[in-house]
Amino acid sequence: MFPSFMAQDCAIAITAADLNPAMVNPAILRYSGVIPQDWEIAQKPVHTPQAVQITFNNGINLIAEGRQIVFAAALGRDTLLQLSSVAQEYLRAFPNLQYKGVTFTARGYLPTEHPPGRYICDTWLSSGAWQDDCARAALNLVYPSEQAPLQLAVTEAMMKTKEDKTIAIVLFNGRYGYAAKGETPAERGQSLSSHFSNLSTDVEHYINIVNNKFVRPGLSSATKIEAQPALSTVA
Repeated sequence: MFPSFMAQDCAIAITAADLNPAMVNPAILRYSGVIPQDWEIAQKPVHTPQAVQITFNNGINLIAEGRQIVFAAALGRDTLLQLSSVAQEYLRAFPNLQYKGVTFTARGYLPTEHPPGRYICDTWLSSGAWQDDCARAALNLVYPSEQAPLQLAVTEAMMKTKEDKTIAIVLFNGRYGYAAKGETPAERGQSLSSHFSNLSTDVEHYINIVNNKFVRPGLSSATKIEAQPALSTVA
C-alpha cells in the first residue's frame, strides 16, 4: 500500500524593482479591480513598514514584502484559477511597475512511518560511511519541462495534526521561475501575464514528478489537483 501524497498549497509571486508594500491594502485592491468587490476579509490585515498580509474568507492570502507580492492559497483547481485571475488583474492595474519576474510554487508532503530524518537516507540514497552521524538529508533536484524547469527541494520535517498528533513527513517544495522580457514596463508586464496560463500545467507537472518518481516510482498515475487537509504547524 503506497502512502498518499498530500498536495498542500500553491502561490504566485510577482517581483518588481519599485514595488511598495504600502500600495497593498484592501481599498486600493478593490478600487483598482484587482480583487472582486464581494471578497470579505477574514481578519484584520497585518501592516508593518516592511510588509503587509491580507487574508480573505475564501482562503486567498496576499503578502507584500520587500519588492515582491505573493498570492497564495490551498492547492485546488478553483484556487489555481482564482490566483491566476487576481495576479493578472494586479499586472493590469499597475502597468508601470518595473517588473522583474514571476514564480509559481507548489508544496505538498508525504506522511511516513520512518524515524524522524531517516526517510530520504533509507529510501533514496545509497548506504555508506557518509551516513554515519547524519541527522537528516535533503535533496535539491531540477526536472525539465516545456516552459520552465521544475526546481524541487525535498526535505524532512515533523508536523502536528489538528488532532495534536506529531508525524514524520517528507516535504516537496516545487518552484518554476519566469523572467520578465521586453523594453517597456508594459511589455514586461505582458510577458509575465502570458505565463499565468501555464499555472495548471506547471502544477500538474509537479504532482506527476512527485507521484511517479517518489511516491509511486515506475508506476503511471493520473494527475489529481484537489485541495487536501492541511496540517496545523511545522515542528
